[in-house]
Amino acid sequence: MDESEREAILDQVTSQSATVGASVPDTVTIDGTEVDLSEFIVETRAIETVPAEIDRKVSSVKTTLRAERERRMARLRGENGDTETTDTDAIDLPLDRETAETLADEIVGIDRALNALETIRHPDFADEHDSATLDGHERWLSFVDAVRD
Repeated sequence: MDESEREAILDQVTSQSATVGASVPDTVTIDGTEVDLSEFIVETRAIETVPAEIDRKVSSVKTTLRAERERRMARLRGENGDTETTDTDAIDLPLDRETAETLADEIVGIDRALNALETIRHPDFADEHDSATLDGHERWLSFVDAVRD
């Protein structure tokens, strides 16, 4: 794979619309262990109020996913300075187009999972938007009242 192909794939992964239409992967392999990511997200999002122990687990999963995303991005960029990964042989191998596309798909899936985990506490965006709009109007009315007085 040449450098222009690598850059094109990196651009796809880093574009703002990369996760549009993407789904959370059923599983993701982290340090050789397969994790049931989709099931974890579905079960966690089903909880109406997130207890502290679940919140800690969600934070831990997000941290792990971010680290795994960065490992895959480093591999896609052709960097091999990651000493934490257990699969150092894969990092040293030349990157072919098929492997790069697989890495890109995995990264987008991880991004989608992170987006889903970020919204666990905010299941109803419409209510939040309405509340924020009302708060904004109230601030403007207070400002106008202050200016008139």
